[in-house]
Amino acid sequence: MAGALRKYAFINAKLRARISKIIPDELLGQMIRSHSLPEAIQLLRDTSFSVIESVYNKTGDLKMGELELFKKEVNLYLELERFVQGSLLSFIRALASRYELDNLKNALRLWFDRTVRGRSIEGSAGYLYREKIHYDLHLDHIINAGDMEGVIAALKATPYAETVEQSALRVKEKGSIFPVDIALDHYFYRQILKETEKLSSRDHDLTRRLIGVEIDLQNINWLVRFKSFYNLPLEEAVRYMLPQGFNIDRDTVASAYASQPDILSWLIQEKYSAFAAMLTSEGTRAPSGSESYSRLILVERILEQIMMAEVRHVLAGYPFTIGIILAYFILKRNESKKIMTILNARYYDLPEDRIKSVL
Repeated sequence: MAGALRKYAFINAKLRARISKIIPDELLGQMIRSHSLPEAIQLLRDTSFSVIESVYNKTGDLKMGELELFKKEVNLYLELERFVQGSLLSFIRALASRYELDNLKNALRLWFDRTVRGRSIEGSAGYLYREKIHYDLHLDHIINAGDMEGVIAALKATPYAETVEQSALRVKEKGSIFPVDIALDHYFYRQILKETEKLSSRDHDLTRRLIGVEIDLQNINWLVRFKSFYNLPLEEAVRYMLPQGFNIDRDTVASAYASQPDILSWLIQEKYSAFAAMLTSEGTRAPSGSESYSRLILVERILEQIMMAEVRHVLAGYPFTIGIILAYFILKRNESKKIMTILNARYYDLPEDRIKSVL
């Protein structure tokens, strides 16, 4: 107990102070009701997202503001790494790799657009994160590689080269960068779960639950998309599933995918029954658009509510655990997603009800 207090007292105080500054729903509502993108951005002036206002006022470029926000989020992880050591440091480094992998995925998409699709990517590379997180990704070498072998060579000094190489054939067969995207997600969760095994018993159990639920939610999201939008065969859909979920294993996935026409309803009712009422709540449905689009919005909303319930449970429990770190970064990612969704909606001048439907 004393060891946990020493390890987490400072981190707990620091992160709870930051959680208290998470943008409230009232301000999000003001942004939604704003009449223009500049008006919405101005509302961020006195918040932790003020960097977006500063960059937008200088450049008029929303994507550049989003890049600065990405930098700020990366720096939160790197700052936290300075306060920890041992197995906790290794775990946080594994968490931070999510941002490195996101950056790598963006570079791979640019390479694919330029090399395979023959599209112009002029200017797009300027929105990549250029600073080193843990490994030098040699982004320009990746983007300008003539083939997948060149991409792999650029990554040879990183742990990601093997994953990309193992996906190369499927990228060619599918004519899509999707297989390597999925493979990198698998790599991320493998590393997280590997580092989880090195944590103390209390931290291990808490992390295993939160990460397991996150895996469940990612799998549900993918399954709905695979079945409703892409009509993937069972064998392919199951191959893409992340292992070691908290409530949903591969056998459950295979059974549901093969036999349930509405896989979302079945999985929620069977595995997350406390949220089943949301499946029929009219208030959760999009006000317009196709049935598939409305269903996808419903999926996103239910999954978010499940994860927020887990976070609230962690924050209400014993404070001196790794849970405060996990809860903080889940909340920050959710907050950032909402802010950028609203700003992009304002950029495209979408109506207020449409914006509300996707939050």
